[in-house]
Amino acid sequence: MKVAIIGLAQSGKTTVFKSLAGISESVKDPHGQGVHVGNVKVPDPRLERLAEVFKPPKVVPADMDFMDVAGGRVDQKGVGLTPQVITEIRNADAFLTAIRAFENPSVIHPLETLDPLRDIRNIEAELSLNDMIQTEKRLQRIDKEHSDGLERETLLRAKDCLDAERPLRLLDLSEAESRAIAGYSFLSQKPALLLLNIGENEIGKSPTPELIGYAQKNDLSVMQYCAEIELEISELEPGEQAGFLAEMGLQGSGRERLVRKVYEMLRLISFFTIADTEIRAWSVPRGVRALTAAGKVHSDMERGFIRAEVINFKEFNEIGSLHTARESGHLRLEGKEYEVCDGDLIRFRFHV
Repeated sequence: MKVAIIGLAQSGKTTVFKSLAGISESVKDPHGQGVHVGNVKVPDPRLERLAEVFKPPKVVPADMDFMDVAGGRVDQKGVGLTPQVITEIRNADAFLTAIRAFENPSVIHPLETLDPLRDIRNIEAELSLNDMIQTEKRLQRIDKEHSDGLERETLLRAKDCLDAERPLRLLDLSEAESRAIAGYSFLSQKPALLLLNIGENEIGKSPTPELIGYAQKNDLSVMQYCAEIELEISELEPGEQAGFLAEMGLQGSGRERLVRKVYEMLRLISFFTIADTEIRAWSVPRGVRALTAAGKVHSDMERGFIRAEVINFKEFNEIGSLHTARESGHLRLEGKEYEVCDGDLIRFRFHV
């Protein structure tokens, strides 16, 4: 999964990115075009507990890629969605929208005043405008070809939604309709988390009711985050981080909470596989079936699927060992249509 960090100039996008991905070798610019990609591990206490029990040589967490795109020129609304930026972010699965909510006289806001709700509206409007242009162009082409069908009907519904100043993530589509327009990767259809990049003095304060109301109305998640402090924490040794958090009066790492919140926004769950050499967490969409999950691990497991041995982490943690779980009948045998649950420990039986 790839998450694009977007936002207005001077909103702290790159600081957010660095706090998440670090500034080590994990950060790369694959095309040399100002696009930085950082692979971020998803924190999971369940995986840590499994590592304590089984003590494998290798522990592999689930992960996500976060992408920071150079903003290019900035328009009169402070938005830097150049054609290059749009091309890059269109390939993302979701957006992390950095919203400036901190005061800093030495770094002037592009619109000169601090107004998070205004900035959110500007960004959302720009995403929807790009979708509208794309929709109208495609509809014109379809009409010239005298074509009809589900694609045209769905695009007309999308246009009506955008005309009403509603993002496409609010458009209720059937599976067939979603497939009909999936290739367009509409920007306002992607899930998005509004990250209010606050200053140290704003820690502990709540967003305004107006902002929360706008987010709820437009199906947007919201989180407050002090990127400067989180970057400081990320640069400390693990043993020093707890002391720094306590000194700042913070309840745990904001970075970890943010990664988990994005993971949940993407409707991802984790299941675990346990082998002699490694324990691994696998990311799959909520509602995935056992057969598809097997293919995530290895194509041979999907092709030769027989059964899945399953126990959920919560039950396993109470029992304490797979041997005891098997002897006491707590390990279940499930077929290929079994819906994988978050936290399942799975061993796939297969033959090829």
